[in-house]
Amino acid sequence: MCSSDLVNLGALGSGAATPTSINDSGAAVGFITNSSGAQIPVAFNGQAVPLTGAGQANAINDTGVAIGTTYTNSTPSVTEWSNGQTTKLPITGYGTDISSSGAITGGYTTPSGQLHAFTYSGGSFVDLGTLGGDIWSSGYGINANGQVAGTSMSANGRFQAFIANGSALTSLGSFNGSAGNSYALAINDYGEIVGNAQTAQGASHAFASFGLGLIDLGTLGGSQSYAYGVNDSGEVVGYSLMSDNSSHAFLYENGVMIDLNNLLSIGSGWTLDAAYGINALGDVLGTGTFNGQLYAVELTPSGSSSPNSIGSQSPSNVPEPVSVCLGGLGLAGIAAACLWRMRAR
Repeated sequence: MCSSDLVNLGALGSGAATPTSINDSGAAVGFITNSSGAQIPVAFNGQAVPLTGAGQANAINDTGVAIGTTYTNSTPSVTEWSNGQTTKLPITGYGTDISSSGAITGGYTTPSGQLHAFTYSGGSFVDLGTLGGDIWSSGYGINANGQVAGTSMSANGRFQAFIANGSALTSLGSFNGSAGNSYALAINDYGEIVGNAQTAQGASHAFASFGLGLIDLGTLGGSQSYAYGVNDSGEVVGYSLMSDNSSHAFLYENGVMIDLNNLLSIGSGWTLDAAYGINALGDVLGTGTFNGQLYAVELTPSGSSSPNSIGSQSPSNVPEPVSVCLGGLGLAGIAAACLWRMRAR
């Protein structure tokens, strides 16, 4: 990606909210937190358009089916939005990702009150278990082959990234055998997994993995970085702290971490704070700040055109939704705050 055009998908208000997923047609979903403190699932098309229910929309596949979580009396339900219809699936828990074929993963509440990673496809439900004991696990990404990437608490109390090939979980380990936590957050159709893990010094760094073992992707100069999305070309996106502790969105390709702000035109006025997804065309979904206001944005390679690119570089004509504030992360909050910056997936 040599240079990029910025598409404004909608204002996120005076606080913070999260675009979570983009499909190959450029359709994007996420959630906001309204002035009453309720999380609202949304689609982005120049503004944040509410979907039915209270909760989060965490993923959208290439057929336009979105998956996420809605709450009724504080009880979470895996929920699907498709063709204007909202369907609560028969799963008490959290929906985090959906594959191109409609297979779903996330975390469900077991009869004993634990949380376990699961897959759900064609009415068939599979409990993927945990990496030790009966404590906690969740899937965060599922690919076209049914492979699941996620995070589980192990018997020693540490969080460990895992891959599952339809049943039992396999730990991805940590950086160079360190005793730190690791978190897997996305997987592509070739089985490449990304997320973040603690270094021997205790800092969180973005990683990529093609099986056992983690590759440290480094940072943009600060102490920490986090990877959230990967496409089938192996392009990884996320965010990194800078030397001044500000946050910048990054793209990692060909062994190099690139500050996505360097791809914007000089004097654009934008700061790209974080990236949460990347599709097959190289379109990046993230958050950007303009004149102190936070927006959901899509970064497209120059000369390309996303079918849903209805925003513009100037935010002046984009209507704002209700005021939002930084909210919780549902399932992600159960694991650990360091799992995510703002996003549940």
